[in-house]
Order: sequence, then C-alpha cells, then structure tokens
Amino acid sequence: MEREFKGVWIPAEIWLDKRLTICEKAFLAEVDSFTGNGKTFHKSNETIQEEYGIAPRTVQRMVKKLVELGMLKSKFNGRTRHLSTGSLAKMTGQSRQNDESASPKWRHTNTIENTIDNTSKKKGVVLPFEGKEFEEAWGTWLQERRDRGTKRYTPRGEQAALHKLQNDSQGDEATAIQIIHQSIANGWQGLFALKQTHNAKQNQRSGPADGSLIAEHLRRLANESGQSMG
Repeated sequence: MEREFKGVWIPAEIWLDKRLTICEKAFLAEVDSFTGNGKTFHKSNETIQEEYGIAPRTVQRMVKKLVELGMLKSKFNGRTRHLSTGSLAKMTGQSRQNDESASPKWRHTNTIENTIDNTSKKKGVVLPFEGKEFEEAWGTWLQERRDRGTKRYTPRGEQAALHKLQNDSQGDEATAIQIIHQSIANGWQGLFALKQTHNAKQNQRSGPADGSLIAEHLRRLANESGQSMG
C-alpha cells in the first residue's frame, strides 16, 4: 500500500458524528486516505492493533460497526480483507443544501441526547458535573458499552459508577472526561483513575521523603515549649 502520506483530514460531520468514538473517526479517515483509483486498505487486524495501541476485540468491533453503518465496505478475496470508502465529499453530504437532504448514514444524529434521556434522566440518575461536554462524554460511554454488548448499568449501578468517577477525578470535570476517553480508547469495561492522578495522590499522601515535615514539626514543638533543638 504505497501512498504519499501528508496527514489525515477528518470532515466536520465525521468528527461531530456522536455515534463514533475518536478511534473510529481516525480509522475511517485513514482508510479513506488509501481509497481511490482502485486502491483499498488491507492492513490486518494485528497491524491495526499495534499501530493504534488498542485491544484485538476493539479492532474487530470497530470494523464491524463501521461496515454496519455503511461507512466502510469490506471484501475478502480468500486471503486478504480489503476495506474501502466512497468519496468523503459524497459520504458527508457536503453538496447538500440542508440537513434534510444529507445521506442518512452521515446525518448528524442526537444519539447521545437520546442516550442521556433514555438512561440517566428517566432513571433519576444525577450527573456529578453540569457541563454539556461531560454529559455528552457520559452518553458516549453508555453507547460504547451497548456497542460492546456489555451488561447495562442498573440505575443504582450507574449512579455508583458516576460517584466513583467523581472521586477518581477528584471532582474535576476535565479529568473525568479524560478517564472516560481512556476507557473507550483501551476497550475497558470499567472506568479507572488516570495513572498520573493516582501517583499524584500517593505523593500528596506520603509527603516529602526526606523527613523535613517531621523536623519542622519538632522545631515547632520545641519553640512552643521554650526549648531549643541542637
């Protein structure tokens, strides 16, 4: 697969399509960079796994999802799988006059809004952050779990997961969103604190390792008692 690689351009409607994860958007754009003039994308799942740093099952689900959505075409010649896309200009409906004339498979959807309405709000689940960005990230996480076939949260389970996420992020909305993206990118079934956040907590709890805090405390005690430390 020879090409002059100059980067990958992701059209706005792909980037804003809330049905897709960040990884799926990047992968779709890469496949398109190989497509054209009779050429196709034929990297193996193992190669994709290594280049993207994701789990094998995540690669399989990603390709299957994009094919089912009609965003990718897949052909197998008995030895190699070939993936291709149509013209991105046609797929994203850039020539349309309005949203109603767009191709259904690329139309900007309200999947995340429906996810939030059908799960969190109707079940009385309270989100720990009020920002729209967090609400959309949480909706993406719920959709990701459904796409993987992961057992759905019960209302109590979802609230517990949100509470844990709030604790793991130390009440910071941006960190909470990063935690969600981390799990999606790695194909994890749960949400886990960022590694650097965990280390920061450890350092904060342990304090300086040179004994300076203890020495300062002893000096303070000595001053209060009118004694001096030699």
